[in-house]
Amino acid sequence: MRPTTALGNGTRVRPAYRTIGLTGVLLLFAATASPAETGPFQLNELDHALGEFDEAQRIQAQEPNRARQLFQSAAQRLHSVQASGITNGRLEYNLGNCYLQAGDVGRAILHYRRAQRLIPGNENLASNLEEARSRRLTTIHPTRGSVFLRSVFFWHFQTSLPGRSRTAVVLYVLTWVLLIVRNFAPRKAVTISAGACALLTACAAVSVGVTHWTDRNAPEGVVTAMDVTVYKGPGEEYERQFEEPLQPGVEFTLRERRSDWWRVELADGKSGWIEASRAELIRPTLRKNLRG
Repeated sequence: MRPTTALGNGTRVRPAYRTIGLTGVLLLFAATASPAETGPFQLNELDHALGEFDEAQRIQAQEPNRARQLFQSAAQRLHSVQASGITNGRLEYNLGNCYLQAGDVGRAILHYRRAQRLIPGNENLASNLEEARSRRLTTIHPTRGSVFLRSVFFWHFQTSLPGRSRTAVVLYVLTWVLLIVRNFAPRKAVTISAGACALLTACAAVSVGVTHWTDRNAPEGVVTAMDVTVYKGPGEEYERQFEEPLQPGVEFTLRERRSDWWRVELADGKSGWIEASRAELIRPTLRKNLRG
């Protein structure tokens, strides 16, 4: 399966064809930046990123090494746009595309996962993330419990935090409206509707609370370096936890940190210590209240 690629508004584009133009990229700023914030620097970087991405796709079959360099350069330009204070799901998605085309599976998965937090349900994003995961050299199968939870509580894992927060607020207001209506029209249907809204409000609020707790206490991350050794303790003087090192793209949950070392839990429930510099978190900011 070939990944769909796009720079700009996320429109599906096959690798053999030209990506969308700069006009489409300007849509990136619609939700995150005012005209005053969208300055010449950002537009210039986006323009060059599009040109490099377009050129890399054109020459990918004939000059793969040069194409890889152009994809990496395009990614760095998009990072420059982020560093100026502008980011959203489409930009993260495009970074994932650049890294996937450049052969950097770890960072491709990292940015696709970040994009999923902002634009869940995007079919192209889901397809490209699946493609990136299929290219990992280290395969770790999740536990049955984890698969069960994700299937039962799919709405929690497949919707964005802002979306769930807004839903909780709307349901909360609707619950009180129905309760007020019940005082004037004490009908069974109104009472049942108010109770259903209250229950859904609680579910949405719990989902939001779980996400905030997870981000603070057990954030998820991705291995981005090659040959990452997992140790039994926070240092190279400890024995190896696994015989084989981890390769880029392995996803984990951060359980503890000590100085420059992280204790990570893998999808199969096994855990060990890795150097923090060899991986990145899905949510870039690491909260200080992690144990250790």
